[in-house]
Amino acid sequence: MSFYCRLIPRLNGDELSSRFDYYAALTRKGVAGFIIFGGEIDVVRDGLRELQRISERPLIIASDLEQGLGQHVRGGTLFPPAMAIASAVRKAGVGSASSLLTKLYSAFAQEALYAGINTIFAPVLDINTNPKNPIIATRSFGEDPETVSYLGCEMIDIIQGNNVIACGKHFPGHGDTDIDSHISLPVLNRGLFDLENNELIPFRRAIDCGVKMIMLGHLSVPAIDPSGIPVSLSAMAVSYLRNIMGFKGIVITDAMNMGGIGKFTEEEASVMALKAGVDIILHPKDPDNIAAYLRQNNLSMESLNLNISTPPNDLKPGFDDNRRLSEEMTRMAIRTEGAAHIKNPFIIIITDDEDEDGRYFIAALRKKHPDIKHCSILPGVDIPWQTIPPGHDLLISIFSNVRAWKGDTKRWVMSAISRLKDRAKIFAAFGNPYLLNEGSGDMRIYAYWASKEAQEAAAEKIMILRS
Repeated sequence: MSFYCRLIPRLNGDELSSRFDYYAALTRKGVAGFIIFGGEIDVVRDGLRELQRISERPLIIASDLEQGLGQHVRGGTLFPPAMAIASAVRKAGVGSASSLLTKLYSAFAQEALYAGINTIFAPVLDINTNPKNPIIATRSFGEDPETVSYLGCEMIDIIQGNNVIACGKHFPGHGDTDIDSHISLPVLNRGLFDLENNELIPFRRAIDCGVKMIMLGHLSVPAIDPSGIPVSLSAMAVSYLRNIMGFKGIVITDAMNMGGIGKFTEEEASVMALKAGVDIILHPKDPDNIAAYLRQNNLSMESLNLNISTPPNDLKPGFDDNRRLSEEMTRMAIRTEGAAHIKNPFIIIITDDEDEDGRYFIAALRKKHPDIKHCSILPGVDIPWQTIPPGHDLLISIFSNVRAWKGDTKRWVMSAISRLKDRAKIFAAFGNPYLLNEGSGDMRIYAYWASKEAQEAAAEKIMILRS
């Protein structure tokens, strides 16, 4: 049996046409499937359909669609992050929440299937208990097991009810860490009792509601494996998941190109993962090299029945309706604390994201107050005190999205906030909400992400107070 059947390599959607022969060759060698990054929806759709046609068995076609198809495929709908979804659902109330979630996650599944994707690497089942977490934050549904469990199971039930595989991640929980596992190996220093009564609850509930796949995090968890190796490579972790928690589905590693595999090479880590009982290795940099290395190490191979289906995906989703739903949920999600009556506003944009400059926020405010002035503060640039006129009320807007490989930029952002907070009336967070823990002011606005709709909705909160 070919070791390729245990690999899911990367497929760059923007290269699908130009490198189709390469992806076709991997398909004929028997890879389990592909993880999709990027590309135009029609090109991705046509290419994936052809790869499925030439494959001897149905391929797992997966993507990290935590925010819907638009997160990776152009032409799909981009929805708010999980923490914003949780905020919107709380506002919807018990009576409307179920209907809202059904519409939301049905849209996720239908758009994914239309593009040719049959597996979504979500929900994120991590409980974000550490405000300093640089990689989970808004990707989590919340800070408590019940919220994460409820919304995680809703997502699983709905997308799997639409013939898309759900993958809960990152077992046993990435929330109480302060290191991005893309960069290096985090350590989760919690005892087993604490894990079982906190981090593991959403995974247990996900297993109970029938999740078909679970992703092992690149995390050192001494309570589960005292050796300190990443649980993604640990036989003790796989045994705990299988034998203690009773999971019978597909176990997959997190991406093998991440620094979280620790001191091990990708080749060593891949061998360790398969020996540990993992079913699939995700995102090997060089699948041909890894397959050859696995073969050289004389690993025994059992037949892997993935039970993947490729249902018809010719029904075009209601993209316009889905975009309106995304806008509606974005507006519902906006959360405010306090109130501020400002007379002479001056906007300060603090951003550690080069592609976020607050343009929609400023434009929305200027529709009613065309004389508003602003300045921007970027990493490594001192606060331009000379441009801040005296007698003005400062409105601090913070753009700091959670993104892989970004590292921890919070220290710089928090320093800037700290130096301005005594003069600020309003703080608005477009991204990581925990940054507002460093601010003060009379009013706080939590928008959770920096979409055009989020910026405009936040501006409306301020304009209402000034009217």
